[in-house]
Amino acid sequence: MGRFGDEATRVLWEGQETKATRRAVPANLHRKARRLVSFALEAERPGDCAVFPDFKMLRGRLRGWYQFRVGGPYRLRFQWEDGQAVTIKVGNFHDED
Repeated sequence: MGRFGDEATRVLWEGQETKATRRAVPANLHRKARRLVSFALEAERPGDCAVFPDFKMLRGRLRGWYQFRVGGPYRLRFQWEDGQAVTIKVGNFHDED
């Protein structure tokens, strides 16, 4: 399992803007999404992320996933494995909540 769940999230985190990153999240939210990806990558445990009011642990069929609200229906989701955030992905997950 990789740190990033898709290429668009990795490219966004690197600071690039592409068609794929704009499909994942609108350009006006890229900066916030990058900050949240960086925070998830630097966290030592999921509880570190709880300082953000828009952070939550998901339940039900999404149990084991964590999420930051980026804006509107756009979210940053990730799992936690071996002491690090993995499968980090940003996108419109509104219909999956």
